[in-house]
Amino acid sequence: MFANIDLSNVALVVGVVLAWYLVLLRGDPKKDELWNKLDKVGVPSGFLPWTRAVLVSWTTLLENTHEGYNQFCKKGLPFALPSIWTGKAVVVIPPSALHLTNRPDNELLGYWALIESIQLSYFIPDRNVFQNVIHFEVSRKDFTKRNVNRQLAPTVEELENSFHDLWGNSTEWTTANGWDMCGQIIARVALRTLLGFPTCRDKELIEATRHFANNLFAAAAIINCVPPSLRPILGPILAFPTKRYRDRYRKIVVPVIEERIRLWEKHEKMGEGELPSDFLQWLVARAAQHGPEHMNPSTISYRLLSLNTMFIYAMSYMFAHTIINICASPDHKRFMEGLEAECKAVAHRYPDGLASDEAIEQLHRVDSAIRESMRFSDANVLSLPRDIVGSKPLDLGNGIICPPGTRLMYPSQPVHIDPDFWDDPLRYDAFRFSDPFDEEAGGSPLVDGNGVPKKRESLVDLTPSFLAWGYGKRACPGRWYAGQVIKQSLAYMVMNYEVELVGELPKRKALLNAMVPPTGARLRFRRRI
Repeated sequence: MFANIDLSNVALVVGVVLAWYLVLLRGDPKKDELWNKLDKVGVPSGFLPWTRAVLVSWTTLLENTHEGYNQFCKKGLPFALPSIWTGKAVVVIPPSALHLTNRPDNELLGYWALIESIQLSYFIPDRNVFQNVIHFEVSRKDFTKRNVNRQLAPTVEELENSFHDLWGNSTEWTTANGWDMCGQIIARVALRTLLGFPTCRDKELIEATRHFANNLFAAAAIINCVPPSLRPILGPILAFPTKRYRDRYRKIVVPVIEERIRLWEKHEKMGEGELPSDFLQWLVARAAQHGPEHMNPSTISYRLLSLNTMFIYAMSYMFAHTIINICASPDHKRFMEGLEAECKAVAHRYPDGLASDEAIEQLHRVDSAIRESMRFSDANVLSLPRDIVGSKPLDLGNGIICPPGTRLMYPSQPVHIDPDFWDDPLRYDAFRFSDPFDEEAGGSPLVDGNGVPKKRESLVDLTPSFLAWGYGKRACPGRWYAGQVIKQSLAYMVMNYEVELVGELPKRKALLNAMVPPTGARLRFRRRI
């Protein structure tokens, strides 16, 4: 995964590619009227300024984004940012324009930008998976509060099994790779919801799924650093190592899908038997509604794999960063003790422990620690991409008219560390969102400019200053499930294990728009006595 990426080697490969691209390059963005009117960041003077800016953006985008945000976005202005991802530039728009995220899909569309951000077409060969996104329909319509709550008890069972197998019961310290250990836990728990029991415990399936996700995101990050015209040549080469994991996954999953289709058909014809309550069964039912051509087990397996990949990588990122951020903090001891006390008190208060929605809702410190980690450790520099589609241009005001084909993005990372939004934003404060409402911590709710007490921000809430889940009507539909699983996982860990960071964390680095996760971080843990 990212752990295997040597940035010096990436620089060499990209350098050779860029030199070739310079020879083949035609045109220059400066000839476009839009880029002449917009303020620009990261465009030098001299020979082919835009071309040079685009080609080096894989190393400069992070710095340029923060510079542009402070110089323009904080004044409510957009700016042009060179990006090799699009081969020209993206328009970075200020948080004051977040209302644009609610424009209809026939004006501003985010789907294809999302697919392009992970370059899914190089990893999933069945184009029907992208063109008919039935699996996203399941995420939006079947991941209801009721169905998510049904996963509480199975998640507890899977957490107990996973931690027992992977972390063990020894009261002696064990040191391991923190990223891997957290990812293995989340993969097993997520597969319980996605594929059900006992398939979720197939060790070969777990490893194939996890390695496919990790390698996909690493390869996609590099593909995004390649000029768009060269991606059809280099993309398949960079994606090739994932094929063996994809094939292993499908070898195990396709027979399971075939059996689930038979179950569904029997249930529909004769009303016999109770169908499993998991994502695969919901997907079979949705596929059937769209017609028999969508009931192909191979296509369904690719749909599952694409969703598995996003769920497992995103949730592993959340869980691992939360633990690492807590352990790396100077307040590590206070945070761990506070979390443990809350979890044990809540678990004792409810008959089903942490397997009920009522109990999970009371884990305010746990909720805060995860939300704060998502603020503090963004996965990307820019987010919420939107492409202007159709035939009408978009008027951003001040004489700036963006033609169809322009990509808009929001500066989520600068927003998340803006001192105008956050006190001491460069410090990880696990209880940032819970202390103001915690009587034990001596807190009192903050007030807004009119003196009205602010409401508690929960993990899944959307606000203009917290963009980790997206924003508006098209925000992440799986955030309730992801939040619930991570809260249960963190709660189980703090109640049953002591965890510490081994060594220091390296400074975070960006590869174009992707923040490279701390895959080399090492943790030591032991079972609580």
